[in-house]
Parts: sequence; structure tokens; C-alpha cells
Amino acid sequence: MKLFFFNPGCEIEVAAGKAVYSLPKYPALLERDLSVLPMCFAGKGDCVVISPTHDVDFLDYWKDVFGCDFLTPDDRRLREMEFDFFKPWGISPRILRLAEDYRFSKSYYDSPVGRWKDAHRLLFSRETSSDLFRRMSTFDCYDDNAFVSLDQLPMIARTWDEALDFFVKSKGGAVFKAIYGSSGRGVRILKNNEMTSNLENWIRSIIKSQGAIACEHYFDKHVDFSCHYDIEGGKANFVGVSTFSTSETGSYIGSRVGRCSELPDVKELAVEKLAQLHISALDNSAYTSSYCGPLGIDCMVYREDGQLKVNPCIEINCRHSMGRLAMEIEHLVGC
Repeated sequence: MKLFFFNPGCEIEVAAGKAVYSLPKYPALLERDLSVLPMCFAGKGDCVVISPTHDVDFLDYWKDVFGCDFLTPDDRRLREMEFDFFKPWGISPRILRLAEDYRFSKSYYDSPVGRWKDAHRLLFSRETSSDLFRRMSTFDCYDDNAFVSLDQLPMIARTWDEALDFFVKSKGGAVFKAIYGSSGRGVRILKNNEMTSNLENWIRSIIKSQGAIACEHYFDKHVDFSCHYDIEGGKANFVGVSTFSTSETGSYIGSRVGRCSELPDVKELAVEKLAQLHISALDNSAYTSSYCGPLGIDCMVYREDGQLKVNPCIEINCRHSMGRLAMEIEHLVGC
């Protein structure tokens, strides 16, 4: 019997680094209004912690569909039952502190995510994902004719001069990202060759507050997609692929429910080969040694010199994701 909890602001909580933390207004509203979403991952007999604002008839309907139970935070059963495992949307100091009010099996506490550790913070850092990308590029199976060229790999800048130098040398634009952020938050895209004072001030503020900034080349995007994995026992297992949409500024819009059949380009670029590249890089990494649970790697098919190539690691989501949810919905509705 597992206990699920929807905390979509986990990256914000990790960046804050506090066990006692109040979410900003909109992430808090999202957590409240969509608290039932983990029901899509739950099985018969599992429990989902929900907001007390949901309609009873609504909950009864979904209970019949999924077989899980819905419990509000003040339900006494939450503190009387012993659960096999805690399954939040994403681990964070705040959410694992809340879990201390509930009872779990010894196997949960012995797992890599049974208690918050300093090493967990690195899993949400874009510096860690950038390091993994560079590790991928060293493998014999990394083909820079199919993937990002070796001279276009991302880098971490720790000073304004390093960030400016990356921009000056970039081809066709650059993307700057805060070290901690997700779903397009903390991202600035510069497609032309002019550095503005506003962007300079933003880059300087990120470096000052977070110690560094992630720098990437801008690519002519064809389609966004994610490769999904389950991390268990120190190993990564490939689960599948989902596609998604983003805005012009890189913010996440939504994931598509479907088998990617309308996107033959992704299949032609050998998703299985890409998954093996990911798995090899994840092996013996921080993601497999300090974590267990769902993990998604955002990728991109892009155009370069008249051909399609793949950026194999734009961002790593060490948590559940809407893409993974879309895959669960695909399974449920049989599409």
C-alpha cells in the first residue's frame, strides 16, 4: 500500500532548502486544485492525500475507476495506517518533513529517498544534468552526426565574463538557465546577436544568488519529447516516450496523449539507441545512487543544415512529470 502526494512545486522547495516552507500563491493553488492527479499512478488499495475542497461525488467516481482511497491531511487514518512507500510528485525537504507525520515500512526508510539528504539537492540542479550530458558525449556510441556536435555542448558559467564569452561564440543564439528551476522557469532565450542590459542584469543576479548559470546553444526546434525511466536498485529502466509543447520563451504548455505515431522523425532517430545512451550515462551517477523513482529526460529534435538531429539532454526531471502522466492516460484509455 503506497501513499501518494501531489507537490508540483518540489523544485521551488528544493531551491529554498527549508523543511518548513510556504509555497508561493500559484504553486500552492496548483497543489490544492490538482491534488487528485496521483490517482493515475496509484493502484488498488493505495491512498492519495488530497485537498478537502474536492466534491464527494467526484471522488467516489474516481475511486471506482482506480480503486485507490482519497484521504485529507486531517483524516485520522493517515496516522493510523502503515504504508509500504511514500510517493510524492517529487522529493523535497518540505514534503519529506510532512511524511514524518505518517508511518512507513522499514524498506521505505532504508531506500535512497526515505529521508532528505544534501545529495538530493544536486539531483535538481541543471549543473548536474549538464555534467550528465557531457558524460554521454564521451561514450563511443555518441554520434555527433545524429546528436549535438561536441562543440555545441552546454556549459556552466560561474562569472559574467564566462557567460558573455559563451554567448559571443554561440551560433545563432543562446539559452541561459538558472541552476534551479524547471518547466521553462528561470530561462532566457536570446535568438539574435545583441546582449541587452536587462538580460545582463538577470544573468548577473542568477550567478550571484545561485553561484552559476547554465549556458546552452539555441537550436531550431522541430519537436520536444521526453524519455521516461524508473530508477530502482541503482539501475535505470526505460519506460517510454512522450511529446510536449513549449512556448516561445521555453515555458511548458502541455504534453500530448498519443503513441508518437504522428511523429515519425522521432522514431527514425532511434529512440531505443537514445535510451541506451541515457541508461549508460545514468549508471553509477548521482541519479541512480541517491534516488529511486520516476525520472524524465527532456530532449529535442531540431533542424541543422537541412537535416534532423537530436539534443539528448535538455533537462532532467527527477520526479513525476506531466509527460509520464500522459503515458499513464494513454495506457488507461488504450490509445
